Amino acid sequence: MDQDRAMKLYLNGATAFFLDIPSGMEFGIDMMSWATGEKFKGIKMIPPGIHFVYYSAADKYGNTAPRCGFFHNFKKGECLVKKWDNNNEILVDVPRLEIVQYKTNTLYFDDCLGPYPYEELSKWNGLSSLLTENLIHRLCPETKLIRSAMELFPTSVKENTKKRRKWGPIRSETDVGYEHLPNLVPKEENKIRFTEPPECHYPPGSSLSEITKYSLDTSYILGYMAEKHESKIDLLAELQFSYVCFLLGLSYESFERWKKLFQLFCMSKDAIAQDQNFFAKFFIAVRHQLETIPEGFLVDIVENNNVIYNGLKELFRTLEICDFILEDNLKDGTIQIKRFLRQKFGWEFNGLDEEDDDEAPVVVDCTEDKF
Repeated sequence: MDQDRAMKLYLNGATAFFLDIPSGMEFGIDMMSWATGEKFKGIKMIPPGIHFVYYSAADKYGNTAPRCGFFHNFKKGECLVKKWDNNNEILVDVPRLEIVQYKTNTLYFDDCLGPYPYEELSKWNGLSSLLTENLIHRLCPETKLIRSAMELFPTSVKENTKKRRKWGPIRSETDVGYEHLPNLVPKEENKIRFTEPPECHYPPGSSLSEITKYSLDTSYILGYMAEKHESKIDLLAELQFSYVCFLLGLSYESFERWKKLFQLFCMSKDAIAQDQNFFAKFFIAVRHQLETIPEGFLVDIVENNNVIYNGLKELFRTLEICDFILEDNLKDGTIQIKRFLRQKFGWEFNGLDEEDDDEAPVVVDCTEDKF
């Protein structure tokens, strides 16, 4: 990078100081992470916009603690300052006077600040293009921290005083003592506030035929959840949010939510005709996600759960046999993502107008056996 461009990025970008970070700790922003050195005090030249900062404490043997991270919407020329809390192993805010001191003396600490990894910026932009500050504020826990492992607590004081199973060998399948285990849940302040679906998958007052229809078409659930947001596109942004929390925050809870939202979009058949542009944007978001998902992890998904392949196959089938004319942006988006899936994973989606073997009617031979 030439000096003129570096200076421009320095002046227009933000600076983030992370003080007292232990050496050897895993630390990252967006799509790049490092092991911190003794001189590390933060990151410079951060492009304005929403970013995800994450870290994992490490002991002297190199064992890392569960990952913790947070979103922040950096403004042009902003100076963010946080300090390491060794007792709780998290970054905490500092007094405003200390922020002013570091902002005034930023150049003095230049050698201790790592540059933002601009070579990975396009990937991050693809994963976070729809995220807004309001959406992040709404979805993030009250603590604003995304944790890969949340501390669990009993649902009540009585849970801690349950009678324990008597000592001795297990004599039967019902004698394992599970009923004596406390019901543990995370604190409300640590929970990610995902949009909740309706209690029923069909509208109130639906007939039996409508209930059957909405068992195969999740358009009602999609519409219900979209109404909980300020804008319909925010539900697609929530898909991006859950994916980032899963990929970078290592949050299993977010992974489960991402899978459910992914399936929700793929199974919303009527909703496609109502807003084709919305689903064209869904294809764009999914493509960026599948470009960054770890291949070993994706193989596990495909071979065991088939969530991605089967979901997209159902969506492609809907588009193949639909009785409405596809708009150019959705038609082009379908062609592009099929080409991408074929080139990257070798996935083919042929014979979509044919029934799958497990969905075809079963023919039973009722003739009498002849012996």
